[in-house]
Amino acid sequence: MKAKFNFTDTAISKITPPHKNVQKLVFSDNYQRGLVLIVGYGGKKAFYFRGKQHKKKIMFKIGEFPYMNTNKAREKVFVLYNDLKRGILQQPDIKLQHITLKQLFYDEYIPKHAKIFKKHNAWQINERTFKTHFKIIENIEIDKLTRNNIDIWHKSIGKNSGIYMANRCLALIRHMLNMAIDWGLLTINPAQNIRQFKEVARDRFLQPAEITNFMQALMGTTNEMFKHFILLLLYTGQRKANILALRWEHINLHNCILYLPDTKNNQSQQIPLTKQAINVLKDIGIKDFGWVFPSKQSTSGHMENPKRYWAELLKKANITNLRMHDLRRTMGSYQAIVGSSMNIISKSLGHKSIQSTAVYARLSLEPVRESMQKATDEIMKY
Repeated sequence: MKAKFNFTDTAISKITPPHKNVQKLVFSDNYQRGLVLIVGYGGKKAFYFRGKQHKKKIMFKIGEFPYMNTNKAREKVFVLYNDLKRGILQQPDIKLQHITLKQLFYDEYIPKHAKIFKKHNAWQINERTFKTHFKIIENIEIDKLTRNNIDIWHKSIGKNSGIYMANRCLALIRHMLNMAIDWGLLTINPAQNIRQFKEVARDRFLQPAEITNFMQALMGTTNEMFKHFILLLLYTGQRKANILALRWEHINLHNCILYLPDTKNNQSQQIPLTKQAINVLKDIGIKDFGWVFPSKQSTSGHMENPKRYWAELLKKANITNLRMHDLRRTMGSYQAIVGSSMNIISKSLGHKSIQSTAVYARLSLEPVRESMQKATDEIMKY
């Protein structure tokens, strides 16, 4: 549907929610100037009045669809727009508009959105990001935030912590303020049009010359659970969060398949297990149920991000600039080295591609297993 069309109750009722990565859809009415419809990915549809007062953009909510229909919304906006032209527009009182960014995050965003719609590790990452990088601006009232001070803050993070973290922080504050608008706490989002740093896709993976040192250092570690975890990352090519939260009931040793019920793409996946991956599971000690990597210290019940052991491993192996996620890229890279097709590689890594979804669905797991086995054998040559 076009971003601008003639609003009707029928047309609005047919609008489907966007994917959560899009967050929301914004439409303007062709008939009544200043009337805007916002559709959130949860399916909520609301009418807003949008205009410019004293050279500043303003936008506030006037009602929710279908409780307010299109005709009522147009009537209300017609009055508001004429009041704006005559200079007598009074914006509605916005409750809690003087709350700080910190209050917005902990009192509104986390309980009302993040803990409901985000995965456990995702909202926890949001919390860590906020605690680490938002100190400079966290005590500013949200209606006092300006494009300029957010822009300066974003650039300072880029300078001190890198452009990738700066962009993640900008995305978080932008979403927080968009939600504040939806909740009637704010009228405009000053972070909306701030330019992100240009990111370059990371292409790091374990090079052939590094594998011997890496494996020797890993085999020499005294932490058996960490060693098994890293080996499974390497042999399955899966995301760190999925392997950390792996459960025995999701492992089918008879068919040599790893079942992931919940992934980053919000889709379940079946991953073939190579001989080396199966041997790792046997070394751990196969059980019928429970966590593969249990932990009594963590709140989740399973091992959490083992950053310290990873840093020690890289130091022993004399390897720099390698992340745990690069082990996932290593599996994909060696599959490409041994001549696997992009479709096979995508299926083995659980990548989501609209163009290739139909092709993936037709693939059997056997060529995927064969490809992963060849890649693993190639890795173990060094």
